[in-house]
Amino acid sequence: MTHSSPIRIFVADDDPDDRLLIRDAFLESSDFLYLTFFEDGEGIMSGLTTSSRGALPQLILLDLNMPGKNGRDIIAELKADSSLRGIPIVILTTSRNEEDIAACYDLGASSYIVKPVSYEELLEITRSLTHYWTKITTLPGQSESYV
Repeated sequence: MTHSSPIRIFVADDDPDDRLLIRDAFLESSDFLYLTFFEDGEGIMSGLTTSSRGALPQLILLDLNMPGKNGRDIIAELKADSSLRGIPIVILTTSRNEEDIAACYDLGASSYIVKPVSYEELLEITRSLTHYWTKITTLPGQSESYV
């Protein structure tokens, strides 16, 4: 089962090197994605609130520890907004702190992934995410888009 249109993924990470690595790994994992990157929490929230309903992402990949609005703030805002709460949120962060992990799941994160140390591990993660979110699950706005 495959989606007939690319999956839109919004990625928020304040580290430019991480954004570049994440982009490269996703592009190597699949050419059936539409990626939009943001440097911080304010940027992704602005992108989400100015997107038309058809341009909203089907998945959000979110760094936890960013200046200004951090990942926890963003999860809370998204889950409080009825038009955005259905978008799955995957946390991709360096934090292994049990309190961070529990807080993210309590707020409504769909998954929590600790950033790997090697590009090969990141590539494995992006391949798994791409497979799971494009082949296995049905995302908002995709239920009638199968071929």
